[in-house]
Amino acid sequence: MSIIVIQAVASAISLPTEMDNINIHLNDGEVVSVTKKEWKKGKHLSTENTFAFVRKKEVHFIQKSDIDYVRYESFKTHEATADFMKEYAELQELKEEAIQYHHTKLHKKARFSQVLTVGALSMGVFAAPMVLIVSPVPWIQAKLRMKKVDYNYCLKGKDWSELKKNHKEKRKSLKIVKA
Repeated sequence: MSIIVIQAVASAISLPTEMDNINIHLNDGEVVSVTKKEWKKGKHLSTENTFAFVRKKEVHFIQKSDIDYVRYESFKTHEATADFMKEYAELQELKEEAIQYHHTKLHKKARFSQVLTVGALSMGVFAAPMVLIVSPVPWIQAKLRMKKVDYNYCLKGKDWSELKKNHKEKRKSLKIVKA
């Protein structure tokens, strides 16, 4: 029974990577990569002329006039912060690969939750009826995730493998030394 709950919780966790950062390109060619967490901590300190973020308990400010443009690599980060960042700079369009990766990954997680649901129900019916108590957890996760998937962007087979490989390489290349 506990394995179903652990798997459901594990499938809900998503670790942030450099792809989830907000990449601020300055006029002098420098790139400042800011995490969502750093941005949220400093958001209230930002003014109409200054963008603020907190890194290692130290507040950093970037003047609006110093920002050339902002680039996103992650669909999630774009959705969470793009409205706020429009005040500071031109936002570059989110690449189609980022949208495809997001929706395909979401679909894969939903399918995995469906497999957990079938496993929990089977185990509950045939082995341990107590498992039926937790079997709705992965089912609810699967249902909610499937609603968010845009199937126009989902990839399969070789296309998905290629995109995943490129995504991994891009993540490695984005490991920028932080300010």
